[in-house]
Amino acid sequence: MSNQTQTKNDNTNQETDFDVVIVGAGINGAVSAAALSAAGQRVLLIDKSDFASFTSQQSSNLVWGGIKYLQSYEFMLVFKLCLARNRLMRSYPNQIKQIGFLASLGKTAPFGRLLGTFGTLFYWGIGLFGTKPPSSYSAQQAKALEPSLISGRKAVRYFDAYLPDTDARFVYDFIRHAKRLGAQAKNYTELVGAEFAGNWKLTLRNEGGDYQVSAKHVINAAGPFAEKVSELLQSKTKAGLVFSKGVHLTLNRKITKGNQVLAFWDEQGRLFYVLPMGDRSMIGTTDTRVQDPHTQVEAIDREFVLRQINNQLEGIEIRPEDIISERSGVRPLVIENASQASTQDWHQLSRKHIIEVDSAKRVISVLGGKLTDCLNVGQEVVAALSKLGAATRKPIEWFGEGDQTKFEHFQNLVISKSKDKVAAIRIAESTWRRQGEHAISILGSATELEELIEGLGITAQEVEYIAKHEDVKTREDLLRRRLPIAMARSESEIAANSKLQALLVAAGL
Repeated sequence: MSNQTQTKNDNTNQETDFDVVIVGAGINGAVSAAALSAAGQRVLLIDKSDFASFTSQQSSNLVWGGIKYLQSYEFMLVFKLCLARNRLMRSYPNQIKQIGFLASLGKTAPFGRLLGTFGTLFYWGIGLFGTKPPSSYSAQQAKALEPSLISGRKAVRYFDAYLPDTDARFVYDFIRHAKRLGAQAKNYTELVGAEFAGNWKLTLRNEGGDYQVSAKHVINAAGPFAEKVSELLQSKTKAGLVFSKGVHLTLNRKITKGNQVLAFWDEQGRLFYVLPMGDRSMIGTTDTRVQDPHTQVEAIDREFVLRQINNQLEGIEIRPEDIISERSGVRPLVIENASQASTQDWHQLSRKHIIEVDSAKRVISVLGGKLTDCLNVGQEVVAALSKLGAATRKPIEWFGEGDQTKFEHFQNLVISKSKDKVAAIRIAESTWRRQGEHAISILGSATELEELIEGLGITAQEVEYIAKHEDVKTREDLLRRRLPIAMARSESEIAANSKLQALLVAAGL
């Protein structure tokens, strides 16, 4: 039986009546699905591509409180983002790690050491001391901390958090949680038609053809495509979006000392980072106004990013041939009045989110936002649905990593099955981070464990499990979004890994 025939049968037999259909499975759609399922709603989450395959796979992997917004005096926004960051760090002690940001105060920095010290202390305080305290360094101390910094430059260090895997992997965790709570989640399923007559009749399309579902409510969480979904639903929002293109480049080696982020200000006065990507380094980002959310890394972007990093380091020269992977995405920035999009100074826009409710048509639109604030988005969507008259209950647990008491047992189990203790610890930590307690059953039956890709803590057993159980349809789903392989390794490295290639072929990918 062909895949298409099988999908058509699935379209015929699957459930078609829902309380809520969520369009868009980036971070906003994923948290909405988890929160609403926990609140007792029958939820269908759809995305026209793979889960987290657009904006939510292109970020810097940072979970931060928005220190740069202090410069524009958006203190309440920074306070809220810091609280959201602190909450995520508590809820995801493995998936979200605190990390130091060493900011080099060169000629492009907007302030010197004194003001930088005050600013980082203020940032620490406004975040209710939820991270390690900041520090201030002389030029000599800064050079000792990071030998690649230009000699003679002072520095300050503050703390935020990051995702050791990728943003897309974090999004999928919410989708798994939603499914455990009873939600249906369909990737490669597009909304192509919508009729409202008391309830919604929605036409969906996948590789098996078109089919219809009904819903009492619709959540528009389509990110950069939210306005197109609004048009399809004939539920126009007051707020609008403008797009800022951001580019990151991953290098073939790690260029920092230890596990820390280097922060600089580029020639345009914007924060610019060197970030960890497994055992490699990622550099970026850019900030370019674009009209079309579909973007790619162009030669001018690559040249800009390389120029910035080479202007900020000494003893290291990054060349185009050092780049092993690239990412380009857009930030959907909210404008409260869509009619002002052409005149808005978009450089002044922050990553806040807006939730609009169309009571007449029972549509909730989520516009803008960033990963840091995701839990608040989920809660606000539940509250908005309740105001529309939905019979929501107080949500049961819908986020977090759950019980950690078995991790030590799991780590000892992995060590006992491995010849290399350092690699075994890496395997244990990374597998538990992605799979939680279920990691025990994934790796427990193996007689011997080793890294499939040295340095990343990924095993053949986990790859096999993900291919079978995590909604994987293409190689990119697995290598780019469920696992960070395609971001931390070049195409040639992936092609040369015969064991990985054999696993992909066996999985039909």
